[in-house]
Amino acid sequence: MYKVALIGNPNVGKSTLFNSLTKSSEHTGNFHGVTVEEKRKIINFENEKYEFIDLPGMYSLNSYTFEEEVSRDIVLNEDAYRLMIVDANSIRRNLYLCLQLDELNLDYKILINNYDYFSKNKNSINIEKLSQKLNREVEIINAKKIKLNKNLLKNVKNIKNNSKNIIKNDKKIKNYENFNNFENNNYIFYEKQIKNDYKNLNKINSYLIPIINKVLAKTNIDIDKIIYVLNGIKTEIKDDDKKIVEGFIQEAVKARYDYIDSVLRECIKVDKNYVYGQSRADKILLNPFVMTIGFVSCFLLSIYIIFFLLGPLISDGLNFVIDKLIYTPFMNFLYLKTENIWLIEFFKGGFFSAFSIVVSFLPQVVLLFIFLTLIEDSGIIARMAYVFDDLLSYFGLSGKAIYIMLLGIGCNTMSSMASRNMNSKNLKIKTLILNPFISCMARLPVLVLIASAFFSSKAFFVIAGLYLLGIILLLIVAKILNKTILPTSSSSLLLEFPPLRAPDFKHILVVAKVNAIDMLKRVFSIVLSVGIIVWILTHTTFNFHYADIITNSILFIIADKISFLFAPIGLNSAGIVCALIVGILAKEMILSTISICNNVLDNAGLIASLSLATSVIHFNNATAVSFLIFTLIYAPCVSTLSVIKAEAGRFYMWLGLLIEFTIAYLLSFVVYQSILNGITFALICIVVIALIMLAITYISKNIKNKKLACLFCNKCNKK
Repeated sequence: MYKVALIGNPNVGKSTLFNSLTKSSEHTGNFHGVTVEEKRKIINFENEKYEFIDLPGMYSLNSYTFEEEVSRDIVLNEDAYRLMIVDANSIRRNLYLCLQLDELNLDYKILINNYDYFSKNKNSINIEKLSQKLNREVEIINAKKIKLNKNLLKNVKNIKNNSKNIIKNDKKIKNYENFNNFENNNYIFYEKQIKNDYKNLNKINSYLIPIINKVLAKTNIDIDKIIYVLNGIKTEIKDDDKKIVEGFIQEAVKARYDYIDSVLRECIKVDKNYVYGQSRADKILLNPFVMTIGFVSCFLLSIYIIFFLLGPLISDGLNFVIDKLIYTPFMNFLYLKTENIWLIEFFKGGFFSAFSIVVSFLPQVVLLFIFLTLIEDSGIIARMAYVFDDLLSYFGLSGKAIYIMLLGIGCNTMSSMASRNMNSKNLKIKTLILNPFISCMARLPVLVLIASAFFSSKAFFVIAGLYLLGIILLLIVAKILNKTILPTSSSSLLLEFPPLRAPDFKHILVVAKVNAIDMLKRVFSIVLSVGIIVWILTHTTFNFHYADIITNSILFIIADKISFLFAPIGLNSAGIVCALIVGILAKEMILSTISICNNVLDNAGLIASLSLATSVIHFNNATAVSFLIFTLIYAPCVSTLSVIKAEAGRFYMWLGLLIEFTIAYLLSFVVYQSILNGITFALICIVVIALIMLAITYISKNIKNKKLACLFCNKCNKK
């Protein structure tokens, strides 16, 4: 089997090419950092097996972020045929990584993508000349339309990889006594000497030789190790020698770009007025007021259309199909074959109840992901990051967090993984902790259904208010964390604007298909399996008998024992506590658990049952508001918690969970008790909570600064 690695800068089309070559449907987007871990797929081509590896973007081998380290390790340590994807519109920056691979004598092929956009702006590249100058095979491609072919892989079997020797090679260099006497007039002599005596220098362009000479004038280090350090690769040398070499890294960077400029002057023609990504519409879009009002309006309009206008019609049609083609025929068949109450109730109140409630929101899920894809593909997200960077920086976040927040609307787990592209540890941890404040797709149906049941025509405004509440809480907590345990110094946002473009209709359909399939997979794997467990626990007694009354069931009794903890926020019903407990496993299971407890099969029946006092789970206006607020914040799902633990550690996972649960409880308490006791009580609660928060902030800040440590220090106490 042969390996093929797709490498290059962020947002040059690696994932798009990966999808085209392997017929996959991996997430792609018009924004940097979409791919945060390598993706692999094995395919057969002409009786041979090829493993394609889609790597996260990296600007250079001197990696600074998690995803760049992932890519660098694979590039340097795996024997793979390297396809270097270069964006024609950013060729100068993209070629920097090419030169670094040259310096390490690694084989690769250059694929120039997005040339159609580049050429239509009166620009051109002389491919033959560029190939000659770089001593590399260069090919123009369209990552969206290309198909796997012989020409693309013609050298895959003959590739010469020195990657395994990069870290391990400790070979001593000899016969370089005269290298330190380098002078311009005998440059050719020393270049020939290098080529003859050391194979890893045979493709180094002339720009590095003066730098290596300067290093050798100060210390006696093997030339291969000098090259490794200049490229950010760890090697066994003394710290003093390493500092000497690292002192020339910036000079090496300048030398590489000077060489790239000399090559491009001969190979490329660019219109003097051409600026990649520039659009006339940017004069309007980059206005903070226009961007804010425009995006908020579009998002709320999409929520209204998807969940209150178009979505319910499609869901009703889907429920009708499920009922007529699946549920009714199957249950009629079951009634004919058995009278076993366990089996009948299991399928009626367990399996189909969980299945139909969750699947009924499948159209809304797909439609919302399509909306997010439109925003991402159009190039708007990069501009949002730029516009909101100043505001978010005030709260200790980055403009890049916009992309993660938008992903969080779809799935908190996915957006938590995307936080890897943050350029500082504290910023990454803060983003992970704050990410669950954005309501994900799994929570949104719960909020919509409860709001629709108790606020009817005002339900849309309730949902809008909940999203706004989540954002406000996110910013407040971000500010507190930034001032206490996770400070982040403000830094410049370096971001390349992609061109504004009409989204690809085919890509949108692929996104719709992929998310529909993913949703169904969740239904059949997590939701149904957990739903079945919930049904068993709500229909089985501790004596393992069938529970005719749900109040005698295992889960209900356990929930009833701890329900007193939720009495101050009005959620002390054992049924509601059951739903909240199960919701930690998967938020989709909240509605499913309610439907199982109330023994209903569709949204209409579920909405009607919520206001009936005879239902196992029921609300009034006060408890409904409390439940909405608590569900919005109280805890992310288990999969999101696992990602936070993997990325930030167990401490910050529990810290984030504690912050979210505490805020959810306090806020629900204030709102619920205020509805019952009036505005005066609410104001008192707010003042008390504010004082508590100030105290916590002060203590956290002082603990961080180690000022309070003296109070418990034995030495200080002795004094």
